Amino acid sequence: MLFKIAGSIIVILSCSFLGFILSGDCSKRPRQLRELQGLLQMFENQISYLSDIITEAFERIGRVGGSGTGIFFRRTVEILKEGNAPNASEAWTKAVRQCIRTTALNKEDEEILLSFGKLLGNTDIEGQVKNIRLTLGQLSLQEDKAEESKKKNENMYKSLGMLGGIALVIVLL
Repeated sequence: MLFKIAGSIIVILSCSFLGFILSGDCSKRPRQLRELQGLLQMFENQISYLSDIITEAFERIGRVGGSGTGIFFRRTVEILKEGNAPNASEAWTKAVRQCIRTTALNKEDEEILLSFGKLLGNTDIEGQVKNIRLTLGQLSLQEDKAEESKKKNENMYKSLGMLGGIALVIVLL
């Protein structure tokens, strides 16, 4: 009898823990979208006011950026230094495709980042700034969607974890 109670408690706690892990994943995407917007604003400032070369700006941003989305900037610089891409646009595209799976960003976010990269380094400073602002606007909309999804799904995962554990215990007893 004691083993059944202990086993039941372990099953319920394990399922609840799984629910909390899944609910935590829901909050990663909005946070990473905000981080990415901040990094793009830094990029805008670097090219607008400091007139930095893209690789220098990306190196600075990559150092400042967290492990989440800063990886796009760091990987772009690595690709350019290795000579695996002829220009910044192609290096950005390769970096996004290689690193998107390490983030919580989805396919829509990837498309926005890829479209940002198409004009990267191909226009003058004013064109770059317009491209960054367009991308920032799109990412802001994605952040709003991610926040709505987070609110909707976070509590659901927590509840499903707990209720799933209780249901599993009932079935096993």
